[in-house]
Amino acid sequence: MDISQLFLQRYTVLYDFWLADFWSYVPPALMRQRPHPRVNSIAWILWHISRVEDAGLNLFVTDAVQVLDEDGWQKRLNLPWRHNGNGMDFSEVEELNRQVDLDALRGYSNAVHQRTIQIVGTLEMESLSPVVLPEQVRRILFDQGWARTDTPSSVDNYTGWTKGKFLLNFGLTHPYQHVGEMGVISSLLGIEFG
Repeated sequence: MDISQLFLQRYTVLYDFWLADFWSYVPPALMRQRPHPRVNSIAWILWHISRVEDAGLNLFVTDAVQVLDEDGWQKRLNLPWRHNGNGMDFSEVEELNRQVDLDALRGYSNAVHQRTIQIVGTLEMESLSPVVLPEQVRRILFDQGWARTDTPSSVDNYTGWTKGKFLLNFGLTHPYQHVGEMGVISSLLGIEFG
């Protein structure tokens, strides 16, 4: 088994089962709803997962162009933000909930998913060993707008990470963490899955 087969065993289930269920069973109005003032919506989390995966794999792992920057996704999403949502206050979360085009969000998520499959299909184990240099981290976070604010601690968070760590964290660990969060939110909203 190679790295792409190993990765895809968990990644395919993420999109084809877990995330597909949220798109299938959660009505649009409930996608935008926050069940508590200090909790994000499912729509915000789906956007956040997609932004982290898009930038995380395209910029940190392959140094390619983000899906967001192709096919007019930013405009289609109807959102002004390039960052990944970390550090947004709840008024901004509410603004995203009101503005985001849910059909475009689903399309963007699917486009990111397809790009990730392409990326993973080309990876060799040796290509995942290099450490991403602080200058590249800084360029991605601040020059390309992936981080919300320009703080040195943002660079420190990723200093010493290998391309493999970015792949596994942003492609698997991070979205699965949020799948659990969306499950709790769904329960609070009274959503039942088939």
